[in-house]
Amino acid sequence: MMPDENKIPPGPLGTIGEIRQPYDLKLGDMIHFDGVFFPITDMAQARGGARVLHFRSREPYLVTGPTLVYRPVELNGLKGTIRFVSTVHPA
Repeated sequence: MMPDENKIPPGPLGTIGEIRQPYDLKLGDMIHFDGVFFPITDMAQARGGARVLHFRSREPYLVTGPTLVYRPVELNGLKGTIRFVSTVHPA
């Protein structure tokens, strides 16, 4: 049973839980099975827009509809130009 979007249980540190469609899944997203979080290592397209997800230590899993995944949080809040500031002052 899919949890309510406002009551998603916490996941691994550094991730955020989101309900995603099969077409919106990414490599590295984590899916919870039997108390363990497995990152997606590969995926393949299946009929009707479904996806077959592959994991390192688990059998493949077929996703046909919205699924709860835990995606690593992107910590880069500054997009655009990175400025280098030198702390060495000329003599």
